[in-house]
Amino acid sequence: MIKILVGVLLLWILLVIGFVIAVAVTSGNRVTAFVDEQGNVLPDSIAEKTFVQINGRENGMFIRGKDTGNPVLLFISGGPGVPQYWLNEVYREQYPNRLEEYFTVCWWDYMGEGLSYDKDIRPEEITVEKLAEDAAAVAEYLQERFGVEKVYLMAHSGGTPLGMYLAQNDPDHFYCYFAMGQDVETGNGRYEDGYYFMREQFEQSGNEKGLRMLNRLAGEENGTFVIKKPEEIRGAWESVLLEAGCATTREMRSDALEIFFPQMFSGCYTFTEKLHYWQGKALLSKSSYAEYGIGVDALEPAQIPVYFISGYYDYTTPVTQARELYEALEAPDKAFYEFADSAHSPLWEENDAVLEVMRKHVR
Repeated sequence: MIKILVGVLLLWILLVIGFVIAVAVTSGNRVTAFVDEQGNVLPDSIAEKTFVQINGRENGMFIRGKDTGNPVLLFISGGPGVPQYWLNEVYREQYPNRLEEYFTVCWWDYMGEGLSYDKDIRPEEITVEKLAEDAAAVAEYLQERFGVEKVYLMAHSGGTPLGMYLAQNDPDHFYCYFAMGQDVETGNGRYEDGYYFMREQFEQSGNEKGLRMLNRLAGEENGTFVIKKPEEIRGAWESVLLEAGCATTREMRSDALEIFFPQMFSGCYTFTEKLHYWQGKALLSKSSYAEYGIGVDALEPAQIPVYFISGYYDYTTPVTQARELYEALEAPDKAFYEFADSAHSPLWEENDAVLEVMRKHVR
């Protein structure tokens, strides 16, 4: 028995060492350039990782675009605290994203996340107001650098409360706001809408495993929706979403195998930056910003046009709730676009269709 335990321990040690070596070997500062058929960098393109002083703190960002004469777009990542630029590098074949062919895109890592992680930042410092001030400063940096009057704004998932806040409060820096997977504060409404949609999906496909997972967490009592495991549902719900194809994409079934490991093996980060990525996610999960929500009640009007981009199968931030917010929102212009073959990430899942929509609203 002792020999078996020692053998298992040694195996785990070897696996950990192998993992660390693989992470180190794949680390770097590689940012894919735009090149012609001969491999020459396109003269008007940009592809860089840079660090800029924003309101007294260093903020990291990737800036890429095929032609710097294109409109400039500020992308606010989801999570909160989960930067998404690396998806374009790692999933180039499976989920090709041509956003940078039509926009000069600033993939900004906001305060505390990813490239902008700092161990001295306290969670309570990261508020929606502070992030909005930083976003305005980043927009000004982009305006000056690329000589544009304003920039376009796009946010995803956990970044959308900030995106909507900016749409409601900052018409000076942004032309319009593209809200992908808009997060809406509805209490348990997220679980209720998700329960009925996924139950139907599991029943139609005969997925008994999915039904068991779902019904263990929630269900009906006397025709009323109830949460059976309130102490577990927040953490366990992601597993049900993955099983139903209602999470990050319709195809993804494991956050560990398809998010964590690919990110750790991506070549656009240094070894330290990879560690900071997950430290930043933990920091943002405890932040004041994580408690901020946008709801239908007492909804302030937007000062710029808002265009919703949602997947039919998105029940991470339910498409049903995004549509309710859309219907309640006052804005100079608005539209709701639902993508039939997408879950939580239409920009990657149905890239051409999303780009067609976005380009309709570019001046």
